[in-house]
Amino acid sequence: MTTYRQARPDERNEYIDLANYTFGFDIEALLPKVYDSGFDSAAITKVAETDGGKLVAEAAVLPQTVHAGGMELRTNFLGIMVVHPRFRGEGHMKAIMDAWLKEMPGKYHMSVLDGKRQRYEYFGYTSGGLQCEYKVTKDNIRHALKSEDISGIRFRPLQEVDEWNAFLLRLLTSREVYVERDPERMSQILSCYKQHALGMLKDGTLTGYLLTDQDRTHVSEVCLVDPTDAGKMIKAYFSSFDLQTATFTLPVYEKSLNRELSEFAEWYQLSPANMYNIFDFAAVLEAFLTVKYHTYGLTEGSFSAVMDSQPVTIKVSESGVLVEKKASEHAVILDKMDAQKLILTPYGRYMDLNVPKDWFPLPLFWHTVDCF
Repeated sequence: MTTYRQARPDERNEYIDLANYTFGFDIEALLPKVYDSGFDSAAITKVAETDGGKLVAEAAVLPQTVHAGGMELRTNFLGIMVVHPRFRGEGHMKAIMDAWLKEMPGKYHMSVLDGKRQRYEYFGYTSGGLQCEYKVTKDNIRHALKSEDISGIRFRPLQEVDEWNAFLLRLLTSREVYVERDPERMSQILSCYKQHALGMLKDGTLTGYLLTDQDRTHVSEVCLVDPTDAGKMIKAYFSSFDLQTATFTLPVYEKSLNRELSEFAEWYQLSPANMYNIFDFAAVLEAFLTVKYHTYGLTEGSFSAVMDSQPVTIKVSESGVLVEKKASEHAVILDKMDAQKLILTPYGRYMDLNVPKDWFPLPLFWHTVDCF
């Protein structure tokens, strides 16, 4: 008989070895924010144990606090979902996932993961949200940014710059949306998924930071005191690291940065950003519709529905966004997956519902180092 339970601290090496063996890489190096010695990873991990005492499957849930549109959401990111190859097909992951999902409603507004669409739709997750990726080439730099003066711009490893942590926290918390990051563990967070943090100095003053991969060809996070410095920053970045091409991933709600990159990038593409399982529709709707309202605006209107048995009425006016936990007499009835399809994906526009087309999809997005 297999037992499904919380991991114990003394099993740390065993569940890490199981993940490393199954994934084929070193999760301690990849995710130091969770798997270095300063974090209690056992407290967020459930395991499957055989009669013989062998751990054969695991999944972990990382609690997070997200600030969006001036509101606070309790969320989690589900990760390290592994089953030993010799024990697959026996239902272990389903049992662990079911155990986690029983604990989430009422405790969290939403759960997030990164995985295959159909595999996790069985557990109530929908592939959605929105991210924008820009490709910039040396030709774009040479032609569109030729007049930008970059003589005063330099890049240094962020952690080598005085007061870097306080600077990063100020920029982070000034965003329309951000996941809280522990100041005491910021170095571990910024190095997750082999990201490298670079500080941008303008005439010797720290004015922004970037998170990049090892070869500098993909930038997963950009934050600048003055977003109009984006052209200078990218031109200097290409020059500093002798790049021919690079991609930059941004959340769509960062209006100023998107506007700057759209002026010269070779191309862009919009794509989903992770998978989401919503437990409190009203809270998530109010937070992320408010983000849209504050950034690029929403059409005024109202919509009433019962989403996964939760009554919701949305009203958008010149005063802002109001979401109430009640439904009108003629409210649309939507099951969980249809409700999530409507609000998280572009496919909702094909559902023939009387809702303004620019309301959805909600602009949910997690930066790389905030993922798990």
